[in-house]
Amino acid sequence: MNLHNKLGPQIEEEVKKVSGSAGIVLRDLADGECYSLGKSEVFPIASIIKLTILWELFARIDRGEIQVSEKRQLLDSVKVGGFGILKNLDEGLDLTIHDLATLMITLSDNVATNMLIDELGMDSINKKVRELGLIHTQLQRKMMDSKAKEEGLDNFSSPEDVALILENYVNSDALSLASRQAMLEILKKQQCNNKLPKLLPDDYIMAHKTGDLPGTEHDAGIFEFEGRKVIVVVLTKDLNNNEEGIILNNNIGKLVFTTFASKIAS
Repeated sequence: MNLHNKLGPQIEEEVKKVSGSAGIVLRDLADGECYSLGKSEVFPIASIIKLTILWELFARIDRGEIQVSEKRQLLDSVKVGGFGILKNLDEGLDLTIHDLATLMITLSDNVATNMLIDELGMDSINKKVRELGLIHTQLQRKMMDSKAKEEGLDNFSSPEDVALILENYVNSDALSLASRQAMLEILKKQQCNNKLPKLLPDDYIMAHKTGDLPGTEHDAGIFEFEGRKVIVVVLTKDLNNNEEGIILNNNIGKLVFTTFASKIAS
């Protein structure tokens, strides 16, 4: 399938309806076909940066430095606002490393994320980012750190970088198969499903991670069709209305699903 010819014109029509900027990458891992629009453009990446934290966490698990069953205690001092449930729970709660990873991805829990950043170290996460070849990706601040943001520090990435880390989730030999499968299982439990999967059949499950900020709506994940995996990354910024970005994600998700599901059926 030539993705540029098959989906490119339809995607570009959808992008024209949106204010601001959009960056998109589609990559069919079965045959290497790729479509991209603004793939190298840098975006404030919001919670999609959590994909890099999860990768470094499982790299430590692979090396035996951290066990998924180890527990960390929730403290009031680490609570921050934004997405998640831990900010509302009582101090002293014991959470396993696996609990923190699951909450960070499935509920985009900012407290869990910051606890893992403290556990792993921001420098180590960024070192791993560079090792993976993510040239536009930077973790510069913890979640909800308004002071750091005022100082000009933020978290950034590009569509091609996000596609690359997802491709590593699927087939990289830098992590064990068990760790990569565990990460994908966490992504499949995603609870924020109002973007790429919104218009798909109710029983369809995809591994993905969302992110949003004022003027920004992202989603990035892996569509699977009878073993055929397709990476889809949709990033937006400078939107006049966030709903535009959500609708763009909805429509691209439906286009990809319809195209590949019909290909399998034929």
